[in-house]
Amino acid sequence: MVKLKDIAARLGVSVSTVSRVVNNKDRVDPETRKRVLHALREMNYQPDENARRLKTNTSNVLGVIVPDLSNPFYASVIKGIEREAAGHGYSVIVCNTDETRERERDAVALLIRQKVAGIITATTFGDEEVRRCYGLPDCPVVFFDNIPSEQIETHCVTIDNVRSARELAGYMIERGHRRIYMISGPRGEYSADERVHGWREALKAAGITARDGWIVRGDFREESGRRIMEDFLTRTQPPTAVLAANNFMAYGAIKAIFAAGLSIPEDISVGAFDAADTTGLMRIDIASIVQPSEDIGAVAAELCLKPLPPGGARISRRMVLDHRFIKGHSVAQPRAGKG
Repeated sequence: MVKLKDIAARLGVSVSTVSRVVNNKDRVDPETRKRVLHALREMNYQPDENARRLKTNTSNVLGVIVPDLSNPFYASVIKGIEREAAGHGYSVIVCNTDETRERERDAVALLIRQKVAGIITATTFGDEEVRRCYGLPDCPVVFFDNIPSEQIETHCVTIDNVRSARELAGYMIERGHRRIYMISGPRGEYSADERVHGWREALKAAGITARDGWIVRGDFREESGRRIMEDFLTRTQPPTAVLAANNFMAYGAIKAIFAAGLSIPEDISVGAFDAADTTGLMRIDIASIVQPSEDIGAVAAELCLKPLPPGGARISRRMVLDHRFIKGHSVAQPRAGKG
């Protein structure tokens, strides 16, 4: 097994110099760093993470917790995290909780035992559970997607969910829709609540009163979107347009619409978050608010890896990134008499 002293002897530098490069420390001449990195790859150096954890009480690993690894949004965020982490010589452990709070608590405990250098999480917890669970790790914690309220000082990476939902609902209103129903995420989850707030703001600005039953809470899964849409279609006054708070619930809603023999957007319009088609294989191009998922991951990793300032204090930062709005072809004017 290749050791640091073997690389140091080969290059004619000190072991401490090689160690600083391996641990991504400053005070190494750029040219020397380049030579050391080349030798590390050429000699297939593999760091002893167990020894590192014992010596430094941490590791060159970031832990990532997501509620649904099958969702392309989370997969893209992880891609951004891995890209940034690799550039700093770090690897990534991913934990999938399947939207289960017990599994999320277990994931946090696992990452603490692994002494990860930082945790990046799309938590399903509310503020109180965040305080109890994420107040334990002795490492940076960065939240994205569902983030804690501003009362909790922590790093967060997000978009302006209120503004983006208002933009999407406003687009539907501009096309003539007055009965815009919403399939939301669980109450108490930041992204879900903020998107509801933006939807309400758009309706209010247009002089539309959201009636009881126009919004139903799902769980961000496809089945809940299908079930809620089926219920909407049985109403005396069904929606002319539906806004789904995420891609999977939108897909479920679309299946219900097609199963009822209806067409999009001729019979009903649909808009969603993160439902833009990157493959060109979907039957319909959905009007969608698109989060910069890879950038969210990269920024989250950067916040985890940012060196501590003098004294060890870490300033809480909330990074709000720009979203994109893709109009697609799933929103059209409602048929005469149905607006």
